[in-house]
Amino acid sequence: MFRLFVHREAHAQLSIILLCGAIFCGQAAAQNRIVGYYAAYNSGLLPYDQVEYSNLTDVIVAFAIPNSDGSISFIDPSMPFPGLVSAAHAAGTKVLISLGGASGGTAFPLVTADSTSRARFINSIIAFLTTNSYDGVDLDWETPADSQETDQLTALVRDMRARFAQTDSSFLITMAIPPGPWGGQHFDIRNLVANVDWFNVMCYDFVGSWSTYAGHNSPLYQAVDDSNQAGSDSLAVAYWIGRGSRSVAIPKDKLVLGVPFYSVQFDAPGLYRMLSNSTTTNPYYPEVMSDLAAGWVYHWDNVSKVPYLMNSSGTEFITFEDTNSIAIKVEFCSRQQLGGLMIWELSQDLYNGHQPLLETLAGKMKTTTAVVAHPVAASQFKLLQNYPNPFNPTTVISYKLSTSSYVTLRVYDALGREVRTLQNGWTNPGTHEIVFDASGFASGIYLCTITSGSFMQTEKMILIR
Repeated sequence: MFRLFVHREAHAQLSIILLCGAIFCGQAAAQNRIVGYYAAYNSGLLPYDQVEYSNLTDVIVAFAIPNSDGSISFIDPSMPFPGLVSAAHAAGTKVLISLGGASGGTAFPLVTADSTSRARFINSIIAFLTTNSYDGVDLDWETPADSQETDQLTALVRDMRARFAQTDSSFLITMAIPPGPWGGQHFDIRNLVANVDWFNVMCYDFVGSWSTYAGHNSPLYQAVDDSNQAGSDSLAVAYWIGRGSRSVAIPKDKLVLGVPFYSVQFDAPGLYRMLSNSTTTNPYYPEVMSDLAAGWVYHWDNVSKVPYLMNSSGTEFITFEDTNSIAIKVEFCSRQQLGGLMIWELSQDLYNGHQPLLETLAGKMKTTTAVVAHPVAASQFKLLQNYPNPFNPTTVISYKLSTSSYVTLRVYDALGREVRTLQNGWTNPGTHEIVFDASGFASGIYLCTITSGSFMQTEKMILIR
């Protein structure tokens, strides 16, 4: 999932919010799960007392490391964070410990090799949970390499569930799983499902330094012209619920979609263009906002439903999430009736004491509405560039609609804060013009976002005093 030390701090984003029509209406609590990984090695970036626990159902502390003798060690001396546990529990949020990670799971084959080894390892886990008041364990074995290790993982989970039933039946067991068959082929889902409370699907790192072409880190949908053909969130969901190449399914309400709160920068001249294999990861703030201020251009991919940035010289490409893409992924999970969303990782989303991406995710999930917007095709819907632009203090925002639909038109500042709702309701076909009066607003970049159903378009506006 999680590149232990390779999954770097990152908070990539431009904040814009998308509020679409149909949301989580009347679903069971299990389908409203918001799981946030708290990376111990980034605790200095996000102290536990700054985590917005009220926006989370579960916090997973990463990572504890299995040792070959069955004991557990920690990657950070400040673990196991008793203050975090107390603060989370005070907010009604559960806390789990994640074992393994991309670099920390080398001992899994040893501690699961036979019943004696498994019992010793499970004893260590139970001792940790009871001593530190944790609510469960997250297994991040990346990944079983063959059929023998497949059977060992299945046996570990089976034995652990049996021991938990004897010790504390409320203890949770969750599991991090890859987004497709390359890493997922050695998970015996048929025999894991009954003993795992939910599965966190690592829907990110679809591209990286190993890729030939630049692409989206976590596209919701894969484009036809995606040169990497590395996959997407929707394909990962289809794979695990048995609609893809795999016949064994995970129940939808046990499938939690992973979203990245970080960006990846490529030395490449654009989306799906050849890269030089030089990549870096960046935090959410202040990097992306600094890039925008320096003249980087914001783009929205309406096929993959994610944004990206290009520098002014057209040589650098940044793939990231913003509040637009996060909100659309929440809506996707609602339509698919999934168990919720998972975040890697919480320290990558912090700005002036707030967590904009998390707040958007939680707000979108908690919102309910009876309004169901009719689907609108791109050919039926067009947001025009405002005029004049730049402007002071008023400008006219126009859009065209060829069919009646529920339309929302909002304006945000460059930090993703909503400053004005211009329209929110059913709209007849035709060309519509709305005057935006920015009197009293500061100079700078503003973003006009219009949505209808699952269709969204954003235009940049510049206010100059």
